[in-house]
Amino acid sequence: MDTRLFHRDLDSQAIRRRLNLEGRFVVGFAGSFRSWHGVEFLVSAFRDFHGADPSTHLLLVGDGPLRPRIEKAIREAGLEQAVTFAGAVAHEKVPLYLAAMDAAVAPYPALEEFYYSPLKLFEYMAAGRAVVASRVGQVADVVEDGKTGLLFEPGDRQSLVQCLRRLKQDATLGSDLGKRAHAACSERTWAGNAARVIEWVEPLLGRKRPAAAPTEGAGLETQPYKSWGETP
Repeated sequence: MDTRLFHRDLDSQAIRRRLNLEGRFVVGFAGSFRSWHGVEFLVSAFRDFHGADPSTHLLLVGDGPLRPRIEKAIREAGLEQAVTFAGAVAHEKVPLYLAAMDAAVAPYPALEEFYYSPLKLFEYMAAGRAVVASRVGQVADVVEDGKTGLLFEPGDRQSLVQCLRRLKQDATLGSDLGKRAHAACSERTWAGNAARVIEWVEPLLGRKRPAAAPTEGAGLETQPYKSWGETP
């Protein structure tokens, strides 16, 4: 996770103006539109949330094979004016879209024997967003409920809606969650991960770290990797 890209100091006003999001409470998702990311579930929960508060808006950043089905569900729910598809966005531009979100959602469904990387969560957190995520897999190891984000049971639509309502009603809560989330993942970088791997491996190899080792991996954060959700 590249902390030079994902941080709390980005100005969201330009994106909000361009997407006509000013004055709205923005619920957001960034990733690929695939079954294991739960975007359809998020849309169904947002329908309930928006029905009680028309000032809310859903921002979907990304693309994928389920997009036509998601667009159809949005049309059938009459949410066309309340949902914005940003489409596929270059990785270096994603933080600007995250900055426009008041709540960044990771609505993973309950799937047995399914492992995925929580990179999306780390990037939400590094960007200082108020994270709302389903309590599944490794998520509860990353997000501490009530401290660095809000958790709901996977598939529980009303629980997700309640989390969003809490954030909408209490801007201070969202700000505090974002600050603590940012602080909690400050060491979740490619360079930090590389340093930890070196610490684990060296005792197995029975040799000491070379003098130059502290700088090894410093450039790993600039290495390209696939967009969110391309692999489980």
